[in-house]
Amino acid sequence: MTAIAKPTRTADKTPITSDAEQLLRDAAFVLRLTRKVKAEILAERTQTARVAASRSHEMAAGLGV
Repeated sequence: MTAIAKPTRTADKTPITSDAEQLLRDAAFVLRLTRKVKAEILAERTQTARVAASRSHEMAAGLGV
């Protein structure tokens, strides 16, 4: 296994580093939110497909097929 270096944090951060860290946090938040929304959309899609499938059986039974 490779050792992972953990850099020590210094109190005197440059504004550029702080801005970059905030940008990375924002990007991570958007990524998490995007994944959550995608999961919700896929869950709704499968639920809608199940309802549509059950309705087609009901309609077929009503037509005497």
